[in-house]
Amino acid sequence: MRRPKLWLFALLLLAYSGLSVGPAWTKVAGAVHGRDFATYHYAAAEVRDGGDPYETRALSRRAREDGTRRRVHPYFYPPPFVLGVLWSPSFSLITSYHIWFWLNQALVLVVMGLFRRWLRAPWWVLGVLLLTFTPITDNAKMGQANLLVLALSVAGLWWRSGLLVGLAAMAKMSPALYLVPWLAQRRLWPVVAAGGTALLSSLIVLPWMGVDVQQRFYTEVLPSFGTGQYHGLTVRIGLPANHSIPDLLNQLWPGPDQHTLAPNASRLGKIISLTLLAALGWLARRRLDALGEAGVYGAITVLMLITPVYTYEHHLVLALLPAAVVGTALADGRLGRWGGLVALPAYFFTAWPLYWLRPAQKALPGLSWWLQESKFLGLLGLGLLCAVAAWNGRRGR
Repeated sequence: MRRPKLWLFALLLLAYSGLSVGPAWTKVAGAVHGRDFATYHYAAAEVRDGGDPYETRALSRRAREDGTRRRVHPYFYPPPFVLGVLWSPSFSLITSYHIWFWLNQALVLVVMGLFRRWLRAPWWVLGVLLLTFTPITDNAKMGQANLLVLALSVAGLWWRSGLLVGLAAMAKMSPALYLVPWLAQRRLWPVVAAGGTALLSSLIVLPWMGVDVQQRFYTEVLPSFGTGQYHGLTVRIGLPANHSIPDLLNQLWPGPDQHTLAPNASRLGKIISLTLLAALGWLARRRLDALGEAGVYGAITVLMLITPVYTYEHHLVLALLPAAVVGTALADGRLGRWGGLVALPAYFFTAWPLYWLRPAQKALPGLSWWLQESKFLGLLGLGLLCAVAAWNGRRGR
């Protein structure tokens, strides 16, 4: 029985290499500016020289001195994250960017292996994800850290490891939301372990980032997430490729400028987020089997994606978890007779290439706005199906 599975895995890997890795590597190999990875690279260089990575002008100055680009995006990651990229300045920006690309490819396989072991995801589900989920390619091209966050989170959720979820939260704050179902289930040790990991990793990074720099993140950088300013990020909220609830609210109540939410939009966004999170915490209190618990985590992952001010294509690689849960739940028969009718369009619009959007809008002008928001609606559908899978995943049913 093992040999056919080995051949199947080899065929999937070969197809993934041709359809995803190859085209993405062509883009990466031709890029001379390091895309988003440049922010990590120059932040790490600034830290190694005793500087402040949250000083955007210093990062841009380094990029100009390197001759790679005129400026870089602000660095707004938790202090311990820099430990994962301190190696980068030992190489040129482009070499480090290439190394990061291949690390991302390894992490894709790690995540798929975790889905197979934890969710018992069928091979066809893994195949569909590998061959059709285009945010994987976008994340790789942009040089983003989302796959690292996903791998740490999935392993931590499977093993109920507060240490791994804590590390994920110290790479990107949003995985801290995974602690909510643990609190609802009164699993306090993983929560304590996650908090201890956050504290310990912050202490470990002290030789490179002092108390004043770390304090700046929590008092200046982190609060800017709620307003949309993101520590001076100059990307406008209303870009068509933004797939979040705050973006929808910004369309109703435009802010004072293109980078700031209006007070009404900000308040309502927080209310919606907290209400949905409370509902998922309540759902987690049911006696759930493994796939049912994964359904709660999948729905929380969708919440992590649609509630920040900015949700771009590379962020959607995190939706691999809810997509895997939905596919496995379909195979398990727990989404009911109509589950597939919702799952197919929800997955398609979450996974379809962003470059299809403009041609689709030109072909169907009457549906232009709905197509613009199609990835948001797809995420919403996946989150709803994850919640249904959790509801139908009561232990001993």
